[in-house]
Amino acid sequence: MASRSMITSGTTPAETLSTHTYVRILATATLAAGISACAPAATPPPTPEPDRFAALESDAKIMSHRWTAPDGTDFGSPEVQVARGYIESENNYDRTANTDTLYPGYNDVAQVQKSPPTTRTGTIDHHILQIESTSHLGRPATEIHVCDVYMQTAMPTDTGWTRLERRLAVSLRIQAEDVRGPLPTLDHEHRLPYPTWNIFDGWEVERFTDKRMDDDAPWRICASGMPGYNRDTPLTEQLTAAPVVEPFYPGWPILVGDDE
Repeated sequence: MASRSMITSGTTPAETLSTHTYVRILATATLAAGISACAPAATPPPTPEPDRFAALESDAKIMSHRWTAPDGTDFGSPEVQVARGYIESENNYDRTANTDTLYPGYNDVAQVQKSPPTTRTGTIDHHILQIESTSHLGRPATEIHVCDVYMQTAMPTDTGWTRLERRLAVSLRIQAEDVRGPLPTLDHEHRLPYPTWNIFDGWEVERFTDKRMDDDAPWRICASGMPGYNRDTPLTEQLTAAPVVEPFYPGWPILVGDDE
């Protein structure tokens, strides 16, 4: 009967086996396609968070800040850190016109004055002239007077670089707020060119004009009495190469446990 059936249908055993194999392959492929269609799509990897200090890191390769002060000055004291951060932020923005080069928290104590960038490069020398404990509106305050010297900076031109003789006296009044957060834990052995925490947290900063007229007035010292000042230095000077970007000093300690 089986032989008669095969002859009647006109199908050989080999053809029958081939047909069964094809059916099994088709069924397997259909099942796999169905499973694939039902399976959830693979989750794409999360987009990495942008580096919020990328602009500061980039700018640190073009312009640096170096600080000097009278003997015994503690660059790590909160008031001095606030003054340094305020002045460095101002200069960063002046060079870049990029708010990402302002230190964390700067916008909480001051408003940036928008202006086109002054594309200088080199090293700004900041000299703390005086630190005075005083009172303001019945509250303790610290007044810090600083001279910013731009003699080691220059601006690019079509033919090279132009150094501009410039110095700027800055007076800041710094007061603690009534409520302050806990102090951060810092690694003072390892440093960056910029702070990664809010150094302004818990502080008020006011820029003011020192109106003293005596020879020891900070603005007079800044104008003509800075160490190494040469009255014969030309107001402008053409340079064949950009000034050196010196290492930051003292730089900023690293925030312990900062994963950002």
